[in-house]
Amino acid sequence: MERYLYFTDSAADGNADLAMYPTSSVTAVFAASATTTTINFVPRDGTGTTEDVITLTHSDGDHKNVMSDLVAIINAEKNNSPFAVVCDAINGVYNLGSVTSLAITSAD
Repeated sequence: MERYLYFTDSAADGNADLAMYPTSSVTAVFAASATTTTINFVPRDGTGTTEDVITLTHSDGDHKNVMSDLVAIINAEKNNSPFAVVCDAINGVYNLGSVTSLAITSAD
């Protein structure tokens, strides 16, 4: 059974405010700046040309902790619950290091 990663930004009032991706669609995780880490996913629009991106904002230099926590969520025991909340800004749930906000970018 595949695990799914769930994200919402602070608005959740339109397109690209809420997203859920299978773990198999993660293509890269990297430091985008001193205070942001991005998670790239296979694009939802099916073109394969522009990846969907979750941009996580966190404490300065906390990339390693954010990445370590993400890997822990992906590899966690499934226990009949393939749904994993990674970041839910509406409810103040951030399960990655010192993450305090996120932005969801999707091509469609």
